[in-house]
Amino acid sequence: MAIKDIRKLIEDGGIVFMTYVGFMSQSLLSGMIEALEQEKDIRQIPCNMSHNIFTVFIEMTQNIMKYSKNEFDNENNFKSNGLILVGKHNNENIYIHSQNIVNENDKKRIKKRLEEIKQLNEEEIKQKYRQLRRTAINSHKKGAGIGFYEIAKRARKINYEFTEISPNKFNFYLTINIK
Repeated sequence: MAIKDIRKLIEDGGIVFMTYVGFMSQSLLSGMIEALEQEKDIRQIPCNMSHNIFTVFIEMTQNIMKYSKNEFDNENNFKSNGLILVGKHNNENIYIHSQNIVNENDKKRIKKRLEEIKQLNEEEIKQKYRQLRRTAINSHKKGAGIGFYEIAKRARKINYEFTEISPNKFNFYLTINIK
């Protein structure tokens, strides 16, 4: 999502609760959650919806931290860089958009998991989530697993796209419309 897209969203009557671009960390995540809690109170967002927003926001931010393949730090590890935006369309739908760079292997894993999820109905998503929790297969460790099911349980709609930047580098765009 480009700055011009954010500007157009606001001009069309939408609201941007929060947007952040750059290095992601657990301490930054805590601060962003605090800011979202304040927005929830100001805008009087119902408890069940705010819980869904927080859960999806956390999962998407953790995905950025786990999968970003943007640039290296001083110790030759990848930095967790990305974009995250929480907004509201003028039709009252709240959404969360994220963007980060992934490599080919992560792209394949993420795409496979998201395509699996898109084939399931709401009850099947819940069943698969419970099964994964019980068996600890695809737990919250790196691997595009249970976190995407956690997101899907709270999503009205999931959209994603990969665009190639260079060989073995892709922009990963993920937009979740919250229930």
